[in-house]
Amino acid sequence: MKDIVVLLTSLTLVSGISWFFFSKDKKKEEENQESGELEKLEVNISGMHCAGCAAGIEATLKMVSGIKYAAVNFATSKGEFLYDPSKITKQQIIEKIKELGYDASIDLESFEKKS
Repeated sequence: MKDIVVLLTSLTLVSGISWFFFSKDKKKEEENQESGELEKLEVNISGMHCAGCAAGIEATLKMVSGIKYAAVNFATSKGEFLYDPSKITKQQIIEKIKELGYDASIDLESFEKKS
């Protein structure tokens, strides 16, 4: 009887751990299958003073629904984003960067490096 209780407890723990680690991957796969084509956006970002600023922008935008990939480079003052246009627009991505206190622009002419 004691062996059965230990076995059932072990199975329950293993199932819970497996669900925790592998259900997230399944959700991401389903999300990628639901969405159509991803678009790439390159943005000029000014106002960053260090690599920490770039990391903060990157981490914040990675959590935004519709953005699948975010990379911000402090040295080049550029951000690269892969996003689902059915969930978020280019302008919304730029506005999100501006909400964080930085200036963002798609076209190079209106961009002025302020760091």
